[in-house]
Amino acid sequence: MSSSVKQDSGRESFVRGTLLLSAGNLISRMLGLLYTFPFQAMVGIAGVTLYQAAYTYYALMIAISTAGIPVAVSKFIAKYNALGEYGTSQRLFRQGMKLMLATGVVAFLILFFAAPWLSELMVRNSDNNQQYVDSLTLVTRSVSFALLLIPAMSMVRGYFQGHQDMAPTAISQVIEQIVRILFLLSGTMLVLFVLADSELIRPLADTLGGTGAVETTELNGLKVLAVTIATFSAFIGAIGSIVVLAIYWRKRKLIHTNTENPEETPVRSMKSLLLELLSYSIPIVMVGLSTPLYQFVDQLTMVNTLLNSGKTVSEATSAFGFLTGNAHKIVLIPVSIAASVSMATIPLVTRSFTHGDMTKVRNQVNHIFQVSFFVTIPAVIGLVALAEPLFGTLFPRDREGWVYLLHYAPSAFFLAYYSVAAAILQGINRQYFTIFATAMGLLAKVVLNVPFVYLLGGIGAGYATIAGYIVAIVLMVWKIQRALQFPYKQLLRRTMLMFAMGAVMFIVVYGSLFVTLNQEPSWGNDILATFVGFGLGLIVYGYLGWRSHLAGKLLGKRFEYRRKA
Repeated sequence: MSSSVKQDSGRESFVRGTLLLSAGNLISRMLGLLYTFPFQAMVGIAGVTLYQAAYTYYALMIAISTAGIPVAVSKFIAKYNALGEYGTSQRLFRQGMKLMLATGVVAFLILFFAAPWLSELMVRNSDNNQQYVDSLTLVTRSVSFALLLIPAMSMVRGYFQGHQDMAPTAISQVIEQIVRILFLLSGTMLVLFVLADSELIRPLADTLGGTGAVETTELNGLKVLAVTIATFSAFIGAIGSIVVLAIYWRKRKLIHTNTENPEETPVRSMKSLLLELLSYSIPIVMVGLSTPLYQFVDQLTMVNTLLNSGKTVSEATSAFGFLTGNAHKIVLIPVSIAASVSMATIPLVTRSFTHGDMTKVRNQVNHIFQVSFFVTIPAVIGLVALAEPLFGTLFPRDREGWVYLLHYAPSAFFLAYYSVAAAILQGINRQYFTIFATAMGLLAKVVLNVPFVYLLGGIGAGYATIAGYIVAIVLMVWKIQRALQFPYKQLLRRTMLMFAMGAVMFIVVYGSLFVTLNQEPSWGNDILATFVGFGLGLIVYGYLGWRSHLAGKLLGKRFEYRRKA
């Protein structure tokens, strides 16, 4: 097979795997956003904030307990399979599974018993916070049970990805989300509307604040119980995912029955293999920790800073909910596509780097960046243009929160850029620089968060997040250029073209709002404006991408523009 055919085959494999992971991630993110609308309608922004606060602690523990090992395993398996050492891959996977089961139990115990202390950190600058602390403690303990399953489940996903089999990860993500959401919504409705007056629920609600809203928090006992059930859905969803992965494990017998190494393969000790795995995983854990750590900084400083500036507990926690519970979830939809590119990137770039084909590595890195930007740039511009009607469509009772989406939307581009750059550094064995770059970005976030919140209110935390990611990205891009002598000219030229196409799209989409939102704001108007704006944006950007030949160059021959004879 010629080298050009092999390169095309590799690119097709990359695009196919990326599209599959992107589809799974995108569907999962969309479901994760759509359920928020009925959930928030039932429990209010105060309930969503409580839910999000518990999930921030949970996300931190997930990142720490998995320690980046599942993603590192995908790189490890890709590397040793490329060398023909299938037995080495299998040995490491078995040991990694034992480690993940153990860390899951430890993480569960830590979060369960540390929940009261963690809950006090969020609203320490208020005298009227005991109900909130008690409520957050219960909700945090509820979500902690998922830690018993998630690390091992993630390990199996990494194993399949290392074999370039993206379907198990994509399908299990979607099933996990569907099962979780069905349990979450049905459980919430049962507590609030069906069993609210039952002998089981009423006494529990009374101990958590009764059934009347507490003025300082806008929560009551029933809503706290509903949110507790909602967070426990993470455990139920994980069970659904494990069932899917078990089915794929039986169907994909060939990839884990090949346990032979070539005859002249050196004997590798388990200690050396584990140390190598940790060398991959430690930088990954920093990337995995970045988003929950940024939210953790907000959780520790944003609410308390707003309380110090004169806001009530209800106002301060609602601002946190609008930013991290609503705006952040919307922003994560385009970011999830870049995350899928990252997940597919590590094994692909690792294989080329292991074989020493630096020209191929540079071409892959260039293509990866461009595909990511081609998707995220119009998504960010669209979010800015449609921030008001989109937020009003999803959260009609809390429409005033749209300003948080408007100001936070640009973070999607930087989050995507960061995740792809970190994956590339991982693929070219510069993973330890990721730790430094991520730490510098977090330091910028910590330094800027309080002054930005004092100056700008709740939206200041969003700008501090953007600033932190910019710092990390600048450092990562510098390192990639140094390591690969990467030529940025084509990337810069095409990125500028994407922004130019996005600018045209923005004019059309924003202009449509003068027609669709020309009356008093209403849910119907918001829905109409969102769908019309989305449709126009897709048509305009898609046409420009096709007509400029950019879509064909990045996505394949199906998207090529051909002149009619």
